[in-house]
Amino acid sequence: MKRSLHLASTIISPLIFLLLTAVGVAAAEQELWEAAQEPDPPVSAADIAVRSEDERQVEALEQKGGSLGYSFVIRDGHGGRAHEYGLLRSSRSGGLFYRNLEKDSNLELEGYFLNQDDYHGDLLVVYGGDYRLHLRTESLFHNLDRELLFTPAFQLFRADQPAPPPPPLPAPAPLLADYLSSQQDGSGDYGVSVTRDRADFRYRLHNYPLHLNLGYWRLVKEGTVQQRFADASFEGTPNTVYAVPRAIDRRTHEGRLGLDAHLGPVDLSYDFRIRVFDDRKPIPVANFVARNDLDGNPVRVEGLQQHSEDPDSRFISHAVKLHTSLSGGLVGSGSYSMEERENLSRLSDTTGVKHARVKLQNAAGDLVYTPSKEYSLALKYRRQELDHRNRGPVASNNFLVPLQPVKPPIDSTKDLIITTLSYRPRHDLSLTGEYRGEFLKRNNVSELPALTTWALPDNSDTHTGSLSLYYRPVKGLRSSANYSYATTNHPSYGASFQERHEGKLLVTYTRNSWGATASAVIRREWNDEVEHFLIDFPLEPLVFVRYPLLSRERRTENSSLGVWFAPLAKLTLAGNYAYLQSRADQAVLFTVFAPGSEAAARFSSRSHVFGLNATYQAHEKLDLSLMLQHVFADSAFEPRDTVFSATSDTQGIREITRQRSLISAMSARGEYRFTGEVSGLMDYSVRNYNEKNPAYSEGNGTVHTIVASVAAKW
Repeated sequence: MKRSLHLASTIISPLIFLLLTAVGVAAAEQELWEAAQEPDPPVSAADIAVRSEDERQVEALEQKGGSLGYSFVIRDGHGGRAHEYGLLRSSRSGGLFYRNLEKDSNLELEGYFLNQDDYHGDLLVVYGGDYRLHLRTESLFHNLDRELLFTPAFQLFRADQPAPPPPPLPAPAPLLADYLSSQQDGSGDYGVSVTRDRADFRYRLHNYPLHLNLGYWRLVKEGTVQQRFADASFEGTPNTVYAVPRAIDRRTHEGRLGLDAHLGPVDLSYDFRIRVFDDRKPIPVANFVARNDLDGNPVRVEGLQQHSEDPDSRFISHAVKLHTSLSGGLVGSGSYSMEERENLSRLSDTTGVKHARVKLQNAAGDLVYTPSKEYSLALKYRRQELDHRNRGPVASNNFLVPLQPVKPPIDSTKDLIITTLSYRPRHDLSLTGEYRGEFLKRNNVSELPALTTWALPDNSDTHTGSLSLYYRPVKGLRSSANYSYATTNHPSYGASFQERHEGKLLVTYTRNSWGATASAVIRREWNDEVEHFLIDFPLEPLVFVRYPLLSRERRTENSSLGVWFAPLAKLTLAGNYAYLQSRADQAVLFTVFAPGSEAAARFSSRSHVFGLNATYQAHEKLDLSLMLQHVFADSAFEPRDTVFSATSDTQGIREITRQRSLISAMSARGEYRFTGEVSGLMDYSVRNYNEKNPAYSEGNGTVHTIVASVAAKW
């Protein structure tokens, strides 16, 4: 309703104004034509003098209107997945807009209110071309899931087994640990309202090419989420996984100051930002049990301990940009930015974390050369440096020995070089070739995991080449194709690629009363150097050994087809279909404590998306529309049936992890214009989410929404 109202006020009203103006001009031209038979009076120089700008008369354009309505919401079941964004209860709604466009000033105000968690408002003021003020506020509600923990409880062997007595004494029975779940949240709904406020002010020094930019931005998240955490260890018992409700109130504030100037052949700008994140709720606290080491010696004390903190932080950045257009088709630009994020943790039982800093520096340079209309060459360079600072020893009161070893983070340097060559021999054909080289260097890494280093390559170089074709062979037909090949010498992670092929195709055709669009994306990735490490016994001291390299292959196929058709002047039909598929084949280790736990596995996901749309102007005052959509999604983790021991195998994992979701939506809408100023709207929609696997069916539900409103403009 809001969108149609804004379209009517933004497009239809100016068109009516222009139409009336054109009719007046045509009538005036007709009168002049009829009076052309009379002799023309003499014309003086004063009559043909051009009026100055201040003497010209510009008629102001004023538009205003509003709407009132009610939104009825009826749900069956959870409803949060079927209607992910929006409150699941009925509410009143209304909107208002006002526009005043004059010769040297503009004032635009609009707003729409559905409920206290779903609204938006916008104010734009422009005066004299020197002042521009833009204020905006918007909010939406996000429904969240409630996860169910595992049942029933089970037992496993403990790692802190007592040393066996000397023979011939019999070995004691092995100790077992209990693994429990504690679902402490009821069946209530979880959700978060997200509010964003923004203010931007721009001032132009009247007769000088200098602009001052001021900005403020705020993000507020309020609501209740499900907090899941664990008091678990391989040593000791019991081991418990908890699910509790957690109230959140997180606020982010950002201020911005910017200057930009046109200094002859050079454009120069400076931007300063400061952003502060503040979690206004207390840090969660829970009662944890005491823990021992492998030899049974106490390590961690029991009692109330803080956990799951979202630390406060402060972010500061400076950025300088330079742009120039040289002669001979040469354009250059450069930029430098320095950003620093500071951790402002509020933990009271842990020290050494607060005031830790991360510094990020970015430098960029671009050069574009266009010698002729057929050729264009672009060179781009990017450099990024990541540096962690002000990190001291970490101590926690939750341990008998407060000072605890912490692995230092990774500092890195990344260089990026991009070369692009474009060739356009004809107006309907263009070719683009591009090379992209990314060079990453790290420190604080090693070949094997350790307490002070990370098992990652110290360098990783990625080279990518691509070729793109844009072709319009006949009128109404547009096509584009792209192929790229990438290779990496040292893949960083198990999900990283060593080689990648990717192809893209897009074709669109439009002719008179019908049109079609088809697209396809095919991607293949390989990695034959997936590293894994096993923990060697004894566990103290901790020693890692390298496992033989494993392989991983991933395939992605996405395609879509859309067709629209207008069989009648007032009827338009459209249909679309999309198929999305992703499949990864790799070997998986089910434990890192002993060899022989490897099993080939496949993770697959696929989706079918169907959609139908129809719009019909039944009467000059009545518009009707209908939308239907159906989504079928299927995903599963499927390890090959493998037996590791008499008590462990991979059977049943596929049935546990598989999800088969059906998502359906239908919307019917009608708008009737009683007069040129008053209209009414009725919209009915239904959304349904149905998960076939009972283990994940907690979110199943249906939501019906009926919106009725009346709008007016004057």
